[in-house]
Amino acid sequence: MSRVGKEPIVIPEKVTVDVKGQHVKVTGPLGTLERDLNDGITIKVKDKQAIFTRKDDEKQTRSLHGLNRSLVANMVEGVSNGYLKKLMIVGTGYKAEVKGKWLVLTLGFSHEVYFEIPKEVKIEIEKIGRAEASIISGLQAIIDFRSHDKEMLGAVCAAIRDIKPPECYKGKGIRYADEHIRIKPGKVAGGAGV
Repeated sequence: MSRVGKEPIVIPEKVTVDVKGQHVKVTGPLGTLERDLNDGITIKVKDKQAIFTRKDDEKQTRSLHGLNRSLVANMVEGVSNGYLKKLMIVGTGYKAEVKGKWLVLTLGFSHEVYFEIPKEVKIEIEKIGRAEASIISGLQAIIDFRSHDKEMLGAVCAAIRDIKPPECYKGKGIRYADEHIRIKPGKVAGGAGV
């Protein structure tokens, strides 16, 4: 048995899991998520627990057993508590603001960058105090992303980070709040007369 796949998922109060064949629908206070399970994986909901089984012990089926269990566990966690990711904007003159359904980023390009925010993702821009600004040089904004869909949240944050990833000499750009950037030393002036 897969160590991950054999663990049952405890379904909290106010969350329902509906199974129709290979289709799973999870509904909770924060929203609804749907997913199709891979072939060979079945789910049974009994006594507020979701139990996963697989049809055989082939290597592919064993790996999908744990994967499907983890994906449904993420769905249950998302509709009950939700997920949060933070991005930091570092760089003098860089800024971020929300205009309607757009996130507008000023990142040192010749133009502003507009990123359309999916309706499943909520964005809030934190004000930077002196304490945060002194920890990271050039910190301009911290953006909080909240969603009940973990996959969508990760994809949105990765796409925004890819607009201006942190550079290695000063750390300017967009980075995750828990990301560590290794700063390289700059070039040292050459010897006299060389």
